[in-house]
Order: sequence, then structure tokens, then C-alpha cells
Amino acid sequence: MNATTESPANRCKIDEVFAGPFIELIGLAPRNPVVRGLILHQTGKLPGPERLTFESIKEWVETTCIPRAIGGAKAGGPASPGFAVSVEFSDTEYGRANYSVARSATEEFKLDTEELLRIVREVIDDGEQLDQVVDKLAELIDDVAWDRCEPSLDDTGDYEYDNHDSSDTDNSAVEFSRTQVRERLVIFLRTRHPDLLEELT
Repeated sequence: MNATTESPANRCKIDEVFAGPFIELIGLAPRNPVVRGLILHQTGKLPGPERLTFESIKEWVETTCIPRAIGGAKAGGPASPGFAVSVEFSDTEYGRANYSVARSATEEFKLDTEELLRIVREVIDDGEQLDQVVDKLAELIDDVAWDRCEPSLDDTGDYEYDNHDSSDTDNSAVEFSRTQVRERLVIFLRTRHPDLLEELT
């Protein structure tokens, strides 16, 4: 009787790990050290030396890798959030490989109650109104959203490769709705501190 070897169960599909253009690149040059280096860069793993064809690399990816994370929230956070607004993050990843790919993610920027009330009271003390609170909150989000949210950026563009080495980022940006900032602020003040809302309007 012939012995049989059970194939390992698939954990994902290859297109859940790599973008379509990169899958095509693997198919064109599965043995290329630059391509294999990019597989290591994107997965943290390197296919074994016996994986020299597209099909063998595809099997390795689907049995050992996990799908790319989409979005993702930072662990922990303020114990008592005052409000949260949706912030869209974007940048462009660069490398010595002369490759670039647009990336983006959306995550909630949360502000704890104590910090929010401090900003509100500073504006009231300065004799200003609700619009100035919105301005200060928008400025704060612009300044610290990247540090506080740590978004998991998902690739949205096509890769172009040549002589891969290391990566960097540029064109970092955040986008959010000032209207949403104002609405969330008013809801917070109306439900928890109507006296402060009255002073601001």
C-alpha cells in the first residue's frame, strides 16, 4: 500500500497577501533575488530555496502566510473618550528599488474627556466661541493623528520595481471632516456639559 502525505491546509489566497501587479511579477521572475527579497519585505518570511516556480511559491504563500490587515485599531486608548472622528491616512512608500505605491487607511481619532474639556475651557477663557474650539481640534488632529492612531496602511496603487533595498515614506497626509468634528463636539457638550455649550454659543 502506498503511503500518502496530507497537504497542509491553506490559510489564505495569494491575492489576499499580495497586490495583483506583484503576483504577476512573481509569475514572470519567481527566481529573481529582487522579487524574493520583496516577498520577504512584505511577509517577513522567505520561501525556501526549493520554491523556484510560481506554483510552488503560491502554495507556500497560501499555506504559511496570513491575509494583509485592512484598517486596524491601536490597542488600548483613552479610558474615557470625549468623542471620536474618522480620519483617513495616506502616504507613498518609497524604496531604493525605485518602487512606489499609494497607501491609505481610515481609523478613528479619539480624544479623552479631560483633554477635550481643557481645550473647551481655554477657548471660553479667551472669550472665543464654538468655531475656535473646532479650529483647535482640527489643528490638534493635523499635528498628532499619525502618532496617536498608528494606522495599518493598505496598498491602493500599483508597484513598480527595480533594485530593491530598503523603504521609506513621504507625502504623509491626513484628511477628516471639520463638519464631523463640530457635530461630535456639539453632541458631547450638549449631552455632558450643556453649560459649556451655552457659554460657547
